[in-house]
Amino acid sequence: MCQTVIIVSGGRLVDPVFFNKKIAGMKNRLVICCDGGARNFQYLGIKPDVVIGDMDSIDPVQLENYSAQGIKIIKYSANKDFTDTELALDYALKFNPEEVFIWGALGGRLDHTLANVFLLFKGQEKGINTYLVDEYGEAFILDKKAVFINETGKTVSLLALSPKVTGITLSGFLYPLEKGTLKMGETRGVSNIVNEDRAAISVRSGKLLVIGYRQKDIFPEAL
Repeated sequence: MCQTVIIVSGGRLVDPVFFNKKIAGMKNRLVICCDGGARNFQYLGIKPDVVIGDMDSIDPVQLENYSAQGIKIIKYSANKDFTDTELALDYALKFNPEEVFIWGALGGRLDHTLANVFLLFKGQEKGINTYLVDEYGEAFILDKKAVFINETGKTVSLLALSPKVTGITLSGFLYPLEKGTLKMGETRGVSNIVNEDRAAISVRSGKLLVIGYRQKDIFPEAL
């Protein structure tokens, strides 16, 4: 059984060194390519285990090469109802992995970015840790507790993805909170800072989107 699934979508990946380091440390992994994400595999210099999608974006020669190498190809009609990334996530969840990391799913088209954020619900509802990851940080849905160790200076933003998120407690942050509430549409949770060696976020009810940036004051728009 695979412990970790990596889904590579069609968005831009800026730093191949970062992603190659990430993948090198993952054991028992399954790597899924979402159609147009194939260009990222050429960029990263790695091969997928599975290619999923309607194959309207992948180079036909690259697809043929993958097929010749015995890589599994799962082709859908161009008139499919769901994005390639959602189809890949559905496939990944069948293996009941411990974690799913979706790369190349942020930035670019706003509709696709938002759709990918909402895909986090699928993994979370099955009890599988699911993350959207890029070179700058990651996003996930929290419904219990998250802990940050030795990440002082990290920027963390919190957004309600349900009408209300209650019982929010923040410790080890510049702006702490004790059993607070965030409502959908509020921006009060944006841009908090980890300021202790151990920080934690916990909630009592609701779906909380957590977005963390790895390096202090380094964000996509700033580069």
